[in-house]
Amino acid sequence: MSKSVGKSVTRVDAYEKATGRAKYVADLCDQSALVARSLHATIAHGYVKSIDTTEAEAVPGVVKVLTCFNVPDYRFPTAGHPWSTDPAHQDVADRLLLNRHVRYYGDDIAAVIAENEIAAAQAVRALKVEYEELPFVLDVQKAMEPDAPQIHEDCPGNVLKHTDIRRGDYQTAIQEPGLIRVEGWYDTPTVQHCHIENHGCFAYEEAGRVVVVTSTQIPHIVRRVIGQAMGIGWGSIRVIKPYIGGGFGNKQDVLYEPLNAYLTTVVGGRPVRLEISREETIYGTRTRHAIDGKCRALATKDGKMRARKLEAYANNGGYASHGHAICANCGKPTQVPFEPKGDRPVYCSECFAKMRDQQR
Repeated sequence: MSKSVGKSVTRVDAYEKATGRAKYVADLCDQSALVARSLHATIAHGYVKSIDTTEAEAVPGVVKVLTCFNVPDYRFPTAGHPWSTDPAHQDVADRLLLNRHVRYYGDDIAAVIAENEIAAAQAVRALKVEYEELPFVLDVQKAMEPDAPQIHEDCPGNVLKHTDIRRGDYQTAIQEPGLIRVEGWYDTPTVQHCHIENHGCFAYEEAGRVVVVTSTQIPHIVRRVIGQAMGIGWGSIRVIKPYIGGGFGNKQDVLYEPLNAYLTTVVGGRPVRLEISREETIYGTRTRHAIDGKCRALATKDGKMRARKLEAYANNGGYASHGHAICANCGKPTQVPFEPKGDRPVYCSECFAKMRDQQR
C-alpha cells in the first residue's frame, strides 16, 4: 500500500502556482514576437469565392496576409488519439489549415501576421470576402434527411460514423406479456469547457526545426498532426507544453498549432504568437458534443428490467473532432462514456468484455 494513503500530500506544482512562479504560454513568449490573427467565416455553410487582401496588406505593421487559396492543402485530423499505421484505426482527416469550404459559422478562412495586436486586428477587419452561400441545418435529425445539405462529400447523409452495439435478444425480450414500457427523448446540450486560460501558442524556427510552445493536453499528438498538416516529417517539429491554465478536454484536440507552425515558416522563422479570445474559444474550438437520445425501457411490474434500447445522435458540428473513438483491438468505431485519453487504448464493449474474461 502506498505510504501516502490517508495523509496530506503536497502537489508537486503547488508552490509554483501559489506563488505565481509557474510559467504559462503567455509568460514564455518574447514581446518582440509577431502577432497572428485568424479571419472567421460569417456564414454557416458555403464556399469562399474570393478574398480581397489589398486594404489589409496596406495597414501599417502588417507583415503577411494568407488566405485559404495559398496555404498547403493537406488534410489532417485533430482528435487527441494515438497514431496507428493501420488506416482503420486512424482518426478522420477532414481539416485544412484554412478552409474554402465553410462548414460552420466561424470557420478559419484567412490569417494575418503583423507587428502588433492593433495592426493585426485592423488588417483582419479590412479583408473583403465574397461567399457563395449554401443552405444549412442546425438540427441533427434534419441533417440526416435525404435532401439535407452535405457538408462533407465523403460522409453521405452527414453521418460521420454509426455504431450498433447489441447484447441479448431485444426483440424476443419485449414480447413478454405484461411489461411496462417507458420511453422518451432525453437531450444533453453542448457544453463549453470554460478553462481560465484561452488557447494560445507561439511558434518559431530553431536549428532546422519548427518549435511550437502551446497550451495543450496532448503535446506528442500535436507534434504528429502539425507534420501531417504541413506535409513534413515529425522529426522536423518540436512541441513544448508548459503549465496549462485548464483544458478539461477542450485542449485534448489539436487547435491552432498547425496554422501557427505554418505561419512562422512564411516569415523566415520569426516568432509568431497566435492567441484566441473567449468568444473564439466558444464558437471555434472543441466542445462536449450535444446528444439527442431516444430511450426505451421495458420492465416487469415488480421492477425487473427486461429490455433497454438507446438511439443516440451526437452533433459533432462541422468536423470530426472527438466523436466516435476507434477500438484499439478490432478497429471498429465505437463510443465510450468518457473523454478518450491519448495515453490509454480505447476498446469497444465486445473487445473489452473479452479482455476482462481473459484476465479472470
